[in-house]
Amino acid sequence: MKASVVVPTFNSFVLLDRCLRTFRAQNLAVSDSLEVLVVDDGSTDPTAETVRRHVLADSRFRYLHLPRSATSSRSAARNRGAEEATGDILIFVDGDQLVPPTFVEQHLRRYQGISAKKAVIGFRKYLRTPEAFDDRFMEYGGEEFLGGVIKSDIRLDLLSRLSDIGGDVKTSWHLFFTCNVSVPRVDFTRVGGFNEEFRGWGLEDSELGYRLERSGTQLVFDEDSFAYHQGPPLSPNKTVYEGWLKNLSLFIALHEGAPEVILQAMLAPIFNPAVGANWVALYEQFEMCARSTPTASHGSPAEVEESGFSVPAA
Repeated sequence: MKASVVVPTFNSFVLLDRCLRTFRAQNLAVSDSLEVLVVDDGSTDPTAETVRRHVLADSRFRYLHLPRSATSSRSAARNRGAEEATGDILIFVDGDQLVPPTFVEQHLRRYQGISAKKAVIGFRKYLRTPEAFDDRFMEYGGEEFLGGVIKSDIRLDLLSRLSDIGGDVKTSWHLFFTCNVSVPRVDFTRVGGFNEEFRGWGLEDSELGYRLERSGTQLVFDEDSFAYHQGPPLSPNKTVYEGWLKNLSLFIALHEGAPEVILQAMLAPIFNPAVGANWVALYEQFEMCARSTPTASHGSPAEVEESGFSVPAA
């Protein structure tokens, strides 16, 4: 089986260099193979030179450059990488992540011997001092070679709480974060890839997850798959909040009549820097409301709107 890793990047050549070094150190089964497509979204720093060094050293690497424009976006960059991919499985990872030597094989293992359509959601941890990266990580994969983990993925806390409640996670599509996910290339192509109308930060990956799930692709969590973000989590700010609200409005417009999509407005306080809401507690409420709400194919969003879950004004 062949994996195509799609790595979008923009003006982060130091972080990207470490990221690509970890992909050059992947341990694969004899029957598996790998290609890494780095999509440069119009960088003005030494990104091109950095990637070309890896391309010259490893024939599995490819460099794709997109001129920066008003329509540049994470969605467009990832779509370009997917278009050029030749693998059976697409793995999406951001250019500021580090991965252990078993990372690609961990994803491919989830697709062996199955007939049902599925996509895999992995997780991430955040590093205190990414510059303390030790080359021994590429051989052994131990966190002790990463300078210290300051935070694990809050989605793991959520899944732990939801497991006590029981039932499948109805909103798993919202947790489809492209810092660490994989999907069969045929399924990605079938649903049309990422929607390039999304600009800025947020929800373009969740919206893809939504279309995948609605089309019959099962989204599964792999709690043993980790990427490591080089630095702390993103802090809410005015720009992030306004961008998230704008993308939410687009998400809702694209799936008119889908109550579970409208319910995402419940999560807005998480991104509002003036509020600072508890993510796990609020998400649990979102999940419970989604479980009790008719899906888009079974009813209108009227009762959701009447409940007060309208999109906040930016």
